[in-house]
Amino acid sequence: MSETATESRSNATEYTVSEISGALKRTVEDAFGNVRVRGEISGYRGPHSSGHAYFALKDDRARIDAVVWKTT
Repeated sequence: MSETATESRSNATEYTVSEISGALKRTVEDAFGNVRVRGEISGYRGPHSSGHAYFALKDDRARIDAVVWKTT
């Protein structure tokens, strides 16, 4: 008998969004340190009423959504 999706999910460790975000940040920083990213800016939306700008960095195989935060 195979596990249902619900049963397999119930055995998984649950994390908050903040915990996952922090873990991903540390993982990327540990693996790459300071980097430059080369790609095309796509879908630029900004500045938003908050002062932030939203866009994606992409190349022919991948896309990374990005935010430039307004400084005070």
